[in-house]
Amino acid sequence: MTEPERLIEKHAAGGLLIDSNLLLLLFVGRMNRRRIANFRRTSAYDASDYELLEHLVSVFHRTLTTPHILTEVSNLASLSGSELASVREVMKDFVEIMEELHEPSRVVVQDRAFHRLGITDAAISSACAGLLVLTDDFDLYDSLGRRGIDAINFNHLREWRRQLTS
Repeated sequence: MTEPERLIEKHAAGGLLIDSNLLLLLFVGRMNRRRIANFRRTSAYDASDYELLEHLVSVFHRTLTTPHILTEVSNLASLSGSELASVREVMKDFVEIMEELHEPSRVVVQDRAFHRLGITDAAISSACAGLLVLTDDFDLYDSLGRRGIDAINFNHLREWRRQLTS
């Protein structure tokens, strides 16, 4: 069993916290898979990445977030017109079923991760005890690992998937 598989099995009943870029990928993919490749904020991904992310989300009994992540995703979803309305509707539907972890910002800025990683990642670091964090941000992934917090780097999963299919 690979390390990501072990972590997924360990946390499936507990919950998954998805970092901002991946949550945006999830929302854009649910709005329109074909839009992933040509939307500036998700163009580093493709439809197979979205499908992998959807599969991961389906394994977990709970999906969690923070207000900081949601704010960042909302700001990154810089679409317009009917696409913006559609992605916001997808976001609304998902947020209504997610659990939101809230740590006051005055507490978050005291976290040692704040100065190096910023408020969103510091909020993740301070709120995710007992959860699995899914991120594509190496600095956050590394910081969580150093603190003994379980995390999966989505880029490692992408590479693992490529090796399996080649």
